Amino acid sequence: MRHNTPLPAESALPLHAVRHEPPGSPMPFDGAAIADFNSLLHELHPDAPHVDAYAVSSVARWLVELPTAQAESLLQARLGRLQEIKAMAADRDWALDAALAKRIYRLLDYVDQARDLIPDDVPLVGRLDDALLVELAWPMVAEELEDYRDFCRFREESGAGFGGHPGRDDWLRVRLDEGALWEQLHRVRHQHYVDYGPLEGGLRVV
Repeated sequence: MRHNTPLPAESALPLHAVRHEPPGSPMPFDGAAIADFNSLLHELHPDAPHVDAYAVSSVARWLVELPTAQAESLLQARLGRLQEIKAMAADRDWALDAALAKRIYRLLDYVDQARDLIPDDVPLVGRLDDALLVELAWPMVAEELEDYRDFCRFREESGAGFGGHPGRDDWLRVRLDEGALWEQLHRVRHQHYVDYGPLEGGLRVV
């Protein structure tokens, strides 16, 4: 079943599973650092939920209780999507909207920092805040990435007709033309033949 909110992985991290500070939390979180994290998150995706220290502690505790390989796989399922985002942002054939490009680079700058909400050198949970940011900000890029994937297919299949480097406008124009053709064929397929009315005088065999 598809989640209502686009996700970078098959299921969401249990950010709201625990509403209180769990015993034995892996580490405390500074209030100012949490505020900075939320400020960036809502700059990237204004409709993202608010994240508090208890929620992050809950997910961190849940993560360390998992088998190590499973925990690392869950983080990589989110952080591994950054390569696709970087490729899209760097692709000169795909003209990103300037405002979206700015938000994407803010996301990439954060995950490249070693000392952020959770320092990257903390065993296992050091990349949890990066993974959370990717997941919670994912709706910012989900639709753009779907279009970009289709653009890459279009460039591979039809790029020779554009000197190997079709642009975003070329892709959009062709896809719109294909959509118009599909709609026309769909209408024709569902139309009846022209009705000329009943035959007059019946049939004559000569």
